[in-house]
Amino acid sequence: MKITAVEADVWRTPFPGEVRPAWSPGTVWPDKASTVYRVVTDEGITGIGAGQGSPQLIRDRISPKLIGSDPFAVEKIFRTVVNWGGPGAVPVACGIEMALWDLIGKAANLPLYRLWGVDSDRVRAYASLVELRSPEQRAEDALFFLERGYRAIKLRLHAPTMKEDIAQVEAVRAAVGDRMEIMVDANMAQEPGTPGSESDLVWGYDRALATCRELAPLGVAWMEEPLGRFEFDNLSRLAAASDVPIAGGENNVGLHEFRWLIDQDCYDVVQPDAAVSAGLSGLRKIAAYAELHHKAFAPHHGGSGLGVAAHLHLSATCANSAYVELLQEPPGLPVEVFQGLIAEPLVPDANGDVHLPTGPGLGVELNPALERVG
Repeated sequence: MKITAVEADVWRTPFPGEVRPAWSPGTVWPDKASTVYRVVTDEGITGIGAGQGSPQLIRDRISPKLIGSDPFAVEKIFRTVVNWGGPGAVPVACGIEMALWDLIGKAANLPLYRLWGVDSDRVRAYASLVELRSPEQRAEDALFFLERGYRAIKLRLHAPTMKEDIAQVEAVRAAVGDRMEIMVDANMAQEPGTPGSESDLVWGYDRALATCRELAPLGVAWMEEPLGRFEFDNLSRLAAASDVPIAGGENNVGLHEFRWLIDQDCYDVVQPDAAVSAGLSGLRKIAAYAELHHKAFAPHHGGSGLGVAAHLHLSATCANSAYVELLQEPPGLPVEVFQGLIAEPLVPDANGDVHLPTGPGLGVELNPALERVG
């Protein structure tokens, strides 16, 4: 089997309402754009993946380098794309690599989680919310998700004062009792690269530790990104001092950065993204290294429905990976819209678990109703 083409298109998913992400103050999301990758072979099998990247770069620079290659040579192809893609090529390599794994699963006629070795056929979902809202509204939202099967929820802590942040968590805990796990995300590892974050509140070590101490009696499952992504020394201090597990890693790139984070005990929960950090092959290595260091592995949301599917397969093969992140913020961004690249959304059952797709490869199909914009 040989690669005959690598194709890329930008697809747009419009939102039914405006969304204001807590991690990018002053910005509004009206839609989501994703680059969809297709790797085509001479045996009629095509793999699909998603992430970011320029279709022109793929057409003019990357595809000619990959035509004639063996699609099973995943790591060699990943390296080739990074070497020839120029600055910022890792996300491009990640999207192509996702498509390669989908193709390999289809060639083997196996879903990826069976190809890689099953640990479970379902993964616990958590509703990952986007905006900063009042305690009263978040308590109501938590009950909404509880009724829809979710048994875990992640809140955004990004208020001007610690008192406001704690009040949000207290309200949700009072509303759901012990029926839901609660995670929190401070989104302090966003700079550089996120519009609005340059003029926003930035936590220091003291604020992060004080917040963790206030959250501990509320049974919070983890505190995500309480400090900058390269504040290794302070992250290590915080993880050692906090009774709430510390999580992060979604903005880190490359195996070397995750080695630093794990070796220095910066995080109790490691959170790379297959569309950004190191591809699915890289994340499997990171998961294994985290397991050797007795750390949990909980991939970031993946950026699209294809990314969610990829992480679902990955987590189902890792003994230290208990969750899949389902990003959403109804009514402006329902889970089905965030996952709009795929025809059938991946959502939890009544017990809060997402069952693995049974089809080969990623086991999902592209949504034919989406708008191709480039």
